[in-house]
Amino acid sequence: MNIEFEKENNRFSVRTSAIIYNYDKTKVLLFKVEDGRDYFLMPGGRIEFNEDSKSAIKREILEELNYDIEFELCSIQENFLKHNNVITTQYCFVYKGIYNGEISSDKIECMDHDNQSFYWVNINEVNNYKILPKSLIDDICTDAPHLNHYIERIKL
Repeated sequence: MNIEFEKENNRFSVRTSAIIYNYDKTKVLLFKVEDGRDYFLMPGGRIEFNEDSKSAIKREILEELNYDIEFELCSIQENFLKHNNVITTQYCFVYKGIYNGEISSDKIECMDHDNQSFYWVNINEVNNYKILPKSLIDDICTDAPHLNHYIERIKL
């Protein structure tokens, strides 16, 4: 059961996401729901009750991509999203990891959800993509040795 609550036009969720690089950090993996959305996210998902965020990201990446990756926490985000008169408060734990396997295609279909895809993109072209939350771009493009904390308000 996911850590998620709804009351009237308010929603609360806790999720985890991953910045996944290829072995030489020339590419990063982006995630997109193929339903007309014009933006990309990082792979990940919701944290379940009695599950820690690191176990959750490992589980999500195994379920969606069958990648077994070691992760390190890089940031904590407090996101406030407004979409269709619903306001979502979302806490997200962001991890970084490296995929050392072979990349045979720049597009990968999600293993556990239809209409969801992953894209390997050149790290130097990240700014050409609309990535939400925007604060993730800082985490993608830097190897900051400290933990980042972001608060972002997003209107979709």
